[in-house]
Amino acid sequence: MKQGNILSKQYKKDLIFAAAVLAAVVILGLSFQIGGRKKAETENGLLEITIDGEVYGEFPLDEDTEMMVTSSYGNNTVVIEAGSAYVKEADCPDRICVGMRKIASEGEIICCLPHRLFLTVRGGEDAAYDAIAY
Repeated sequence: MKQGNILSKQYKKDLIFAAAVLAAVVILGLSFQIGGRKKAETENGLLEITIDGEVYGEFPLDEDTEMMVTSSYGNNTVVIEAGSAYVKEADCPDRICVGMRKIASEGEIICCLPHRLFLTVRGGEDAAYDAIAY
């Protein structure tokens, strides 16, 4: 009788473990499905502009525009055209941000460190691989 009781307890533990794993899989599946819907809603992406860590604004990448971003640190001219964004002009000493390439894919960033300005693409296409390691 004791051996049957031990097997019964182990069986219950296995069922509880299996139920927990199944619940985790369902929750992860739902979160990916909801995340996929959100991405589809913002398929073209947004350009998020931050200055000194504070959000200056969010602008859709599918609407062409040119704007002057002004702060106490200086001025940058930001251009959004054809689904990508870049810095056209800046009054910082090194102007490295002007030489950076256009950004259009999720997570790409242009920064102007003297002005504490960051342009970040949110949503939109995933960035393509630039290298693969084996």
